Amino acid sequence: MRRTVLPYLLCLLCLDALADARAVRQLYGLDSHSRLLCASAMLYFDPREKAPDPRLLTAVFHHLNSLEADVQQLGQPPELAGPLAAMHRLFDQLDGLPRSERERYPQLIGLLLEQRRQLGDAASRELARLGQAQPLGEQSRDLAGLLLDYQLRHYPLPQKETWLLPAERLQALDVDIEQRFALLQAQHGAALGKIRSGYRFVHRQLQQGIGRGEGGGGAEFYLSRAVLDLDELALAAEQGQP
Repeated sequence: MRRTVLPYLLCLLCLDALADARAVRQLYGLDSHSRLLCASAMLYFDPREKAPDPRLLTAVFHHLNSLEADVQQLGQPPELAGPLAAMHRLFDQLDGLPRSERERYPQLIGLLLEQRRQLGDAASRELARLGQAQPLGEQSRDLAGLLLDYQLRHYPLPQKETWLLPAERLQALDVDIEQRFALLQAQHGAALGKIRSGYRFVHRQLQQGIGRGEGGGGAEFYLSRAVLDLDELALAAEQGQP
């Protein structure tokens, strides 16, 4: 009897561990996608832009759909589903405003950022409860956070200091990201090297705060791509793919 029960119990423990690892990946993805959504929303719903690039709106839709899939896969807990529903309503309000009323964009963006913070805080609490480190997810979240901070610095939002990362935090984040890239590249080789190259391509722009109209440009493309590629790499690693 014991010989039969022991393998069964070990199997259950393995399944639980796999489920936790999957939840950790999904929670990091949720946090990253919420940051990308807000970064893209600030680009498209900019009151200074009379005719923004419609591809930016497509990006917002994509990130919103990713968030909905993330929350559904996590079982739609109220602490995640509530802020996401509020973010969806705010996006609908933004998208429904005519450009002639674009001066209202910053107020709605501020509310969107508040709901994103609530969503991110809930994800962080659950990650702390699970207690599993996942460097690919951490890197994805931190790069998305850098992009969000960068876009926020160039967005006309009153009292934005509430949302900006302090200078010392940005410096620490820069060090963490470089150290993590070195660690991950040893494990994931060429796939990680391509992501790292994209980050380095816009690193000076991020560090110097060069705006899109100042010869910057590209940060949103390269960092968004890096975040999504890291998410795909995390999924492949979870599934045991090379």
